[in-house]
Amino acid sequence: MALRIPLPGIIRYGMGIFGWSLSINIISVMLLYLYLPPENSGMKNLVPQTVVFGVFNLIALVTAAGRLFDALIDPVVANRSDRLIHPLGRRIPLMRLAVIPLCFFAILMFFPPESGESMLNLRWIFFTQLGYYFFFALYVIPYNALLAELGHYPGGKMHLSTAQSVGFILGVVCASMVPMVADILHSFAPELSRFRAMQGGVVVLNLLGGIFMAVAAFGVDEKKYCLPARSSEPVWSSLKSAWSIPNFRLFALADAAFFFAVALITGGLLYYVKVLLLLPEAYGTPMMGVMVAVTLCCYPLVNYLEKTYSKKKMMIVAFLALGVVFAGIWHLGRYPVSPVVQVIVLMVSFGLFDSFLGILPNTVVADIAEQDSKLSGQNREAMFFGMRALFQKIGQTFGIMIFAMLTLWGKDPGNDLGLRMSGAAGAVLCFFAAWVYGRYRE
Repeated sequence: MALRIPLPGIIRYGMGIFGWSLSINIISVMLLYLYLPPENSGMKNLVPQTVVFGVFNLIALVTAAGRLFDALIDPVVANRSDRLIHPLGRRIPLMRLAVIPLCFFAILMFFPPESGESMLNLRWIFFTQLGYYFFFALYVIPYNALLAELGHYPGGKMHLSTAQSVGFILGVVCASMVPMVADILHSFAPELSRFRAMQGGVVVLNLLGGIFMAVAAFGVDEKKYCLPARSSEPVWSSLKSAWSIPNFRLFALADAAFFFAVALITGGLLYYVKVLLLLPEAYGTPMMGVMVAVTLCCYPLVNYLEKTYSKKKMMIVAFLALGVVFAGIWHLGRYPVSPVVQVIVLMVSFGLFDSFLGILPNTVVADIAEQDSKLSGQNREAMFFGMRALFQKIGQTFGIMIFAMLTLWGKDPGNDLGLRMSGAAGAVLCFFAAWVYGRYRE
């Protein structure tokens, strides 16, 4: 009989998502910004803005290819984890294997071979991405599957999902600290260029993320706290079984639309601060801190409301509200208040409603996986989380592609239409997610 995981174990589990959230969000926030910076950043373009098919620039296609590879590898990793026989369990061995190479490729991606605009730099991004996303899947898919297995007691899934959400949102904040760390490094070494200082920030924070990922991989005893289980299905059979559930299909589609929107906004974050509001890049960090403070303060409210209201209703309201928030980006920098007030209002509004979408979706997937296990007799928890990750990453892939494409319509002060269009696109996607999830049968 598996034991109930204690609070220190839940905290160690949450530290894992802090580590990989820090890693992936550094890429989401900084990769495009460093390779294709705005004119007032003090850095130069490292990749050509060659347009393909009249709308896509090359870096959009390259980064999208990495995300697509990530999405396609997820079900394979999920099935391997579900079927794994190992003395340490089905999840922990893969997580331990992934930590060091994941950090290595996360750093390598930001060290292009050429210091100027070059096609070689594009090829560098492409190949380092493949290594990064393979090991990212190897860590994250088993990690997420642990939520359903560790949370086998009443309220367990909400406790673990809350720990996940706290870790993820703190990772987002720390990822935005790259410019701040760069400023600190520059103060100690004034001879560093802005780009080299940014690279230093990437290294420092990725190493920190690796330490936290290792804490979860080596500090959670899967055999002690998880019910013994294993799936015998081959990958395609398991994938088809998961996809055959109508509720899961609706959830996955709404989730993909939401992450499409979030990828658009995350990709534009530093551009909004630097171009639309004309504030220093370092302002992004305290503003993310404001968002996190609001989000964390709302988590007890989400846990309380979950006992009274349906997850479906709360998620639909959150989707609609975030659609309104994202629509407000269109006029960012034009409101009759100071730029600092504008960005504070944006971050507070986002944090308030994102708190619901940080906790509830993982519990929904865990509920679907648990119900399927009772009906089918197969323990395919990782496959459900792998399928969710696949659709998330498809959404993120399109988000990265579309944001990079929109930069062609303006990403500089006085020529910013593309940045404003990204907010409008994010709003439409959130409204679509609410409409799809309205058809979910709770």
